[in-house]
Amino acid sequence: METDVVRGFVAGKPSKDHVIVKCYSEDQKPPLFVEEVTHTRLFEPQAVKGAEWEIAFYRSITRADGLIIIGGANATGIVGQVAIGSRMPILALAEFGGAAKKVWNTLSAGEDLPNRDDINLMAKPWTDGSATACVDALLAQHQRRRLAEGAPSPVFSIVAAVLFLAALAIVPLVWGQNAFAVWMLFLAPLLAGGAGAAIRPMIDRLRGAQGVAPAVLATVVLGLVAGGIAGVLFVTAQLTADPQLIAGTNVVSYAQRTIPFAVGIGFVAGLTSDAVFGKLLGQDVVHVSGIRSYSSRE
Repeated sequence: METDVVRGFVAGKPSKDHVIVKCYSEDQKPPLFVEEVTHTRLFEPQAVKGAEWEIAFYRSITRADGLIIIGGANATGIVGQVAIGSRMPILALAEFGGAAKKVWNTLSAGEDLPNRDDINLMAKPWTDGSATACVDALLAQHQRRRLAEGAPSPVFSIVAAVLFLAALAIVPLVWGQNAFAVWMLFLAPLLAGGAGAAIRPMIDRLRGAQGVAPAVLATVVLGLVAGGIAGVLFVTAQLTADPQLIAGTNVVSYAQRTIPFAVGIGFVAGLTSDAVFGKLLGQDVVHVSGIRSYSSRE
């Protein structure tokens, strides 16, 4: 059965970004799967401090993208109900009995994430094609959950990127006298922001932080916008402090000197785009404290 699972996993989604994480207690290292010898890249062992197996078991569940229940007892049944309640992609293979069958009995099509086809699949006898079918069902559940949670459509990402680029292009075209150096001053942090956002998931993975995988296009667009906004704010702050920087022909010289700084600022903004947008959303752009104070006196 282990061989079928790994083969189905590879057939369903062959990618170096998808691995099977083996969480185990530090004092209870499990034996190797047969497939770990020939499919090393699909497995990532991670030790958790402590002697009790429950510690590694429950912690691994919170990081899972999906759950397959085969047999099991009380702890497995609890985890199954937690997964159902949190709308995690789940397959409770009733064919193997135990807690898996009890969890399967509680699934309801239309109310829980698995649909009627998924629930029927869980009750079918295990065959050579079952592993691939299970992987396909989990991926389909993951897609349904993303749609239900309002995952952004690629169309919105493209429209947002085009509108932002159009708005940003006005600055070097009008204010920068359409000079090439000024165009680069604003495009540099934009592109660096996209690069920072694109590399963020890899950094999170190396650090062991695994969150919800966002859409690639949406991630890059957020990085572009964050880098572009950071670049605009950086240039605006400098020009406000010293308007002579762009007096006469100084604008080209200023742009040439500032581009390296703009690249660094744009990359950091894209890398931390979640913090950048969180900060922007928290800003009170229109201060009404004075109006409130005046109204209170009346």
